[in-house]
Amino acid sequence: MAPHRAFSFPLSYIEETSRLPPFVVSKKDLSKLRSCEAFRIIRELLVDQDDQAFCDLHCNDCREDKDAWLLQRDITYALILPVLEIHRHALQIAKALLGNRHVFDLELVFRGEARGAFSWLQCFVMEEEDWCLTKGCPGCVVSYIIQAEPTIRMILVACRLSSSLRQQRNTSHLPMFDFWFHVMKRALDEDPFWGPGLWKDFEARAVALEKGIEELVRQCVELAPVAASAAEADDTPPTSPTQHFRIKAASHSLLAPQEQTHCIPGIVAGCWTTLLADAAEAKRLGPLQTASSPPLFIRSSTS
Repeated sequence: MAPHRAFSFPLSYIEETSRLPPFVVSKKDLSKLRSCEAFRIIRELLVDQDDQAFCDLHCNDCREDKDAWLLQRDITYALILPVLEIHRHALQIAKALLGNRHVFDLELVFRGEARGAFSWLQCFVMEEEDWCLTKGCPGCVVSYIIQAEPTIRMILVACRLSSSLRQQRNTSHLPMFDFWFHVMKRALDEDPFWGPGLWKDFEARAVALEKGIEELVRQCVELAPVAASAAEADDTPPTSPTQHFRIKAASHSLLAPQEQTHCIPGIVAGCWTTLLADAAEAKRLGPLQTASSPPLFIRSSTS
């Protein structure tokens, strides 16, 4: 079982340490975020679509702390969105290739590190669906990050993927969350349960998952044409799915190495582009029309 500090600390302690925002954003980084039009638009959209109610533990916080909770919740949402989108896309491909097979067979579509990454993401999203959608009290969403190793790993991986935006052209208007990696390190080093001795282990696990996700993306690119053909043909799965799809995928031209390098930054940038387009559409339609529309969060869920 992954380390979970709530198993080792009394409930009173967990509640006490959850009363204050665990992350400290420097004035310089905060100024950059506030000057980023794209991030401001997304924050406005989240305010319109999300329940801002604080729970009993956080409802009496001062205005400054509540603003910090909301900011850190919005950063969390923006960070993990590309990771959830990668999982959603991989899930769609696996379902298209395997048809109506058991849900636990979906990982068989992928191989090697990609299979491990897909399995980890699948389990994480299923167990932490509400947190992935940043549902509920903003204070609880943010404080939950450092309660267990899996959520810490998810954020660290999201930070590393987000930093890949610097490899993509024409992304200067998008928010960069490179600084959040160091914010996480400081928070974990100062946490009385985790402490500074575990950072290298956290980072190593995040790097391993990041490599697996990158391989998952590459295999999704390979398998996408096969999945499209399978969807057009019939729903009968082959007897040996992994071998069959590997052979079929080999018949399609693979991405050149330089194109593979830009897969992740392209996905991150694409997620933001879609998010901004949705925000513009929601603003155009107004609150009455958007209230009956599917919330933005559903777009990044596994449904």
